[in-house]
Amino acid sequence: MVRSAREKVALLLQGHESAGSFSAEMSAPAAGVTLSVEAVGPVKLPIGAQQERKLVSVARPAMFGLGEQTLTDTSVRDTWELTADQVSLGGAFDQVLDDVLAEAHEELGLPRGARLRAEPHSLLVYGPDQFFAPHQDSEKDDEMVATLVVSLPSVHTGGELVVSHGGETRAYRHADRSTIGFVTFYADCVHEVRPVRSGRRVTMTFNLLVTRDVEEDEIDPDEELASLIGEHFTTPVIRHWSGEPPRAPNRLTVLLDHQYSERGLAAGRLKGRDVEWVNRLRAAADRVGCANALALAEIRETRNAYDDGTSWRYRYDDDEGEESEAYDDGEPSYDVGELLDDQITLGWWKRAGVGRGESIGLHPDESEVCAVTPTASLIPYESEYEGYMGNYGNTLDRWYRRAAIVLWPTARDFIARAEADLPNAIAELDARLSEGGDLDRARADARELVDFIGAGNSDLLTGLLSVADALDDAELAQLLLTQLTGDALTADHATALAGVAARYGDVWAQTLIESWFTVDGYWHGRWVHGRREWVNETLPRLASELRRAGSVSVVSYVCRQNWAILSESFGAELTAGPRSRAEGMASLVNPAEALLRAADAEMVEEFVGALRDYDDGVLDLEVPLLRRLGADAPSSLVDDAVCRLETQLGAPPRPADDWSIVWSGCGCDRCETLQGFLGDRNATELDWRLRTDGRQHVQHRIEAAELPVAHRTIRKGSPYTLRLAKRPDLHKREASERHRAAADLAWLVGGVSK
Repeated sequence: MVRSAREKVALLLQGHESAGSFSAEMSAPAAGVTLSVEAVGPVKLPIGAQQERKLVSVARPAMFGLGEQTLTDTSVRDTWELTADQVSLGGAFDQVLDDVLAEAHEELGLPRGARLRAEPHSLLVYGPDQFFAPHQDSEKDDEMVATLVVSLPSVHTGGELVVSHGGETRAYRHADRSTIGFVTFYADCVHEVRPVRSGRRVTMTFNLLVTRDVEEDEIDPDEELASLIGEHFTTPVIRHWSGEPPRAPNRLTVLLDHQYSERGLAAGRLKGRDVEWVNRLRAAADRVGCANALALAEIRETRNAYDDGTSWRYRYDDDEGEESEAYDDGEPSYDVGELLDDQITLGWWKRAGVGRGESIGLHPDESEVCAVTPTASLIPYESEYEGYMGNYGNTLDRWYRRAAIVLWPTARDFIARAEADLPNAIAELDARLSEGGDLDRARADARELVDFIGAGNSDLLTGLLSVADALDDAELAQLLLTQLTGDALTADHATALAGVAARYGDVWAQTLIESWFTVDGYWHGRWVHGRREWVNETLPRLASELRRAGSVSVVSYVCRQNWAILSESFGAELTAGPRSRAEGMASLVNPAEALLRAADAEMVEEFVGALRDYDDGVLDLEVPLLRRLGADAPSSLVDDAVCRLETQLGAPPRPADDWSIVWSGCGCDRCETLQGFLGDRNATELDWRLRTDGRQHVQHRIEAAELPVAHRTIRKGSPYTLRLAKRPDLHKREASERHRAAADLAWLVGGVSK
């Protein structure tokens, strides 16, 4: 199998293992070390049973953080705690601690030029059966990288400290009464204290913080690594699912082993193998002309899962008030199968040479990601099991956090950053154009932005209008702006839109507006599903501001295009039965009113003329619309409604013996039979032998048209009989409609404004 350059990068990094580890154990003589506790006094080492009881008497039950809550739950954490200000370790301890920190620096593989310091956190006393479930410490300070657990000599069994990371687990238990034990591990390691079987386990915990005394020596570039990075950025990738032509990757995202907070992600506070990988990758990137950033990654994996009947665990944190995760027994766990889907999201990064971090939204493609340690071998911070859904079997979603170093060619720096933070890139491009920067370069960068602009990015329109105007390139400006849709447009954009329309002309502006408000299924569907608010709430003020800016033609294009979309809904609603039609038309009154108020007199007459082409069902729109418009109602619309109502009322009322119903179906034989029955003024019932599909077709037609006809199936013989009966309220319903029409006509003739 031929490996890609990114796969070779992972293998090359794997082959150069750092001496650093995720945890380490040390010890030092207890002689000369003193311990003093407030309200207890000096405590002799090793600690005896009587002194242990005194420590417990001044302690409190230990708490832990879960999200924003601080909890006490002995099913998760069962131990006694004394705060750091209650405890003092003295005598030879400071020198012992300095020696331990020097060894921890080496064992953890921290960078040269970094200095560790220890900040006391708490004294913990674990009695028989007490424990702390698996959890992960939060980084309590910008400079915190690890935790140090100091085991003070005492008599006990059990109480092992178990630390896990990257699929590896280590257990530590200090049993020598003449020495003090030290275990250090990175803050993102999951760890637990197993139940004490006898005696008491006494430990002091410290937060380990790192500061840089001197800058690290420059790392010699790795020729092979640099060559692979260069190969990665020059080798086109075939994306079989997209249909796009092969193109070279935009970036290389190398996932690191550890997770960090925004505060803790910095070159001087990296952990374990991450130190070496970042240094080597940065040196190689410089050699081949690449920029880089340290980033925080959120990873979701979906896998097949099979219930194994045991228990799953969820994370907690042992620091009060800090964001945290935890584990708790009791939920079923699963045998995990093959990977079905995964997604990596980079949500924050700190670019090299830039002092501040930046929020981003980047989803690296599979062809742009490599990892020495597979994500599946790490411990997820959240898991969610989904049972059998019919289309697929049981699945398990797992979410992970880990850091990454992201590389991209310096020659494509703007575009690489634009994909991560598009609003900022547009603002940067706008600023460059405003300052009279290189126009050709700006046009080239703008052309590459097109692929990143989505229809839903309405917040981009202000910047894009300014950029489109300054580019002085009609085709490119059109290309940029047509990536959005009309619901991005607000009255605040009127001046900028008028300006760009004036620069490129009426034909250009009309083409843009038509692309924003297309008369197709997408836009019509948005109307049907309640997206009429844009016309109701935005269009009138937008039209006013555009006129104020002198862009009357743009108002015309926007109004006409939206009327065309609205007309699609008129046609759809008029095919429904009377009740549904009235409800559907009522939902279109507000946008119709907004359009008539936004349009000029010429357009209003166009719109009213279009309404005349519909059948009389359009009165369900016209009459409510006229009531809304009041004194502002156009006389032509009043005249059309009056004419329709007078025509209806001019026809003689239905005679008592007339049971005819006017209706036309789809033209099939069954609809023709139904039409004949309905049109017969004397027929009130029909028994009709029909097979199942025939009965269903006729019943559907009756219900869709809301015909005053009852239907039921008589289940005798073969095929069954469909019995149709015209409803006795036919005459009453028609009389009610005439009464309403007469009231509407009286109101119209009496004066719409009243």
